[in-house]
Parts: sequence; structure tokens; C-alpha cells
Amino acid sequence: MSAPTVATAAPLRRRGPTRAQLTDASLPVLSVVVFAAIWEIVGRLELSPAVPPLTSVLAAMKDVLLDTRFQDAATNTAISVVVTFLPVIVFGTLIGAAMGGNRWAEWAGAPYLSLALSIPLVSLIPVFMLIFGLGRGTIIAVIVVYSLPAVIVNTQAGIESVDRDQLDMARSFGASRSLAFRRVVLPSASALILAGVRVAAGRSIKGAIIAEQVIGLVGLGGLIQRYGGAFAVEDLYAVVLFIGIVGIAVVRLIGVAERRFAMAR
Repeated sequence: MSAPTVATAAPLRRRGPTRAQLTDASLPVLSVVVFAAIWEIVGRLELSPAVPPLTSVLAAMKDVLLDTRFQDAATNTAISVVVTFLPVIVFGTLIGAAMGGNRWAEWAGAPYLSLALSIPLVSLIPVFMLIFGLGRGTIIAVIVVYSLPAVIVNTQAGIESVDRDQLDMARSFGASRSLAFRRVVLPSASALILAGVRVAAGRSIKGAIIAEQVIGLVGLGGLIQRYGGAFAVEDLYAVVLFIGIVGIAVVRLIGVAERRFAMAR
């Protein structure tokens, strides 16, 4: 009679990234490389003086970044964005939560939200300039109207998407309205809220630059206007490229936080 065989578990193999994950990670990089190559080729062909080679822009960027005028302008823009963006998140979340959880609040806020989403926001800049002057007040007002609706809309959608059965269950166990909101509503709506914050981050940078360009005196937008007026093409592209890199980095960081928060739930 043969001895019984004992099945042993095969050693676990550490799985590397899947092909889909590698593709998702490599496609953005490949897209940037292709775009950079096309830009360099078009610039080398000298088809237009308005399109310099990418290498010339990168060389100019080094000098621009070390220029105190650029550093002062970047600091000015960063202050306007940071000072405005944090309150936008707070008030946008509160307003969106109120509109998503209360019908009267939705009826009261819907016309203004629709107006903010439909009106060309650039047309409001002269109005803000008349009210707040040619300073930071106008820039802050533009950032608010550019970024606040994104947070409100996504928060409202997140609140309205909460499973009512879970909410009723929490209340049946004696949870107060505030406790149910913190333990059930906010976690369920967090993905959409963070998505709104991510969109608002990019729009806040965009709003600041547009306002500064119209005012033409301060920040990176004003620097773009000065370089454009002097036809300093490489310096102009260097500033625009810097803004794009910073904007992408900020949006990506918020996206990483969004995914980690979703995994932790």
C-alpha cells in the first residue's frame, strides 16, 4: 500500500504589473515624447518664427526660471491661487452638500449655478475690475467663478448618488442627522467630491492666468503679456510650458490622492 501523498501549496509568485497597467502608464509618456518630437521637428524646419524648436525653449526656460521677474510673478500667481482655492473647496463642498440634500437650497442655488456654467466668464473680468480694481481682488474673483462651480456640481451629484437604503439603515440604528452625514453620506460622495476638487484645481490656475493677462500688470499672466508684446518667443513659450507642467502636476497629485482615498474605503 503506497503512502498517501500530501499536496503542498505552490510558492506564491509576486505578480508584476499587468500588460494593461504598463500600457496605461506608458501611453501618456509616449504621447509626450511624440508631441515633443513633432514640436522640435516643426521648429527646426523654421516654418514660422512663432514656433521655435523645443530645445531652444528649454534652454530659455533655464534663464527664465532664474530671473527674479519670473520668480516674483510666479509667487504672485501662487499666492492668488492658494489663498482662493482652499476656501473654494470648503464653501463649494458646503454649498453642493446643501443643494444635494435640501430641495429648497437646490431651487435657490440652481439659477446662479446655471448662470455661472453658461456665461462666458471672461466677460465678467471688466465688471470685476470696476468693482475690485486692478489688483488681487479681481484675480481672486475670477478664480472663484472659474473653480467654484466644479466643486458645487460634483458635490451635489455625490450627495444625490448616496444609497438611500444605507442612510435609512443608519438612522434606524439611532444615528443622528449629523452622524449619518459624516459616516454615510460623505464617504459615499467622496469620490465625486474629490473629482470636483481635481477639476477645480486646474480651473483655478487657468482663471488666475486669464485674469492676470487681462489686467496685464501682475503674475505669470502679466509676464506672458510682456513677453508676447516684446516678441520674446522662447521666453513666452518657456512660461507657458512651466504653467502647463505645474498644472499637470497639481491635477495628477490630486488624482493620486483621489485613488488612494477610494482604495482605503
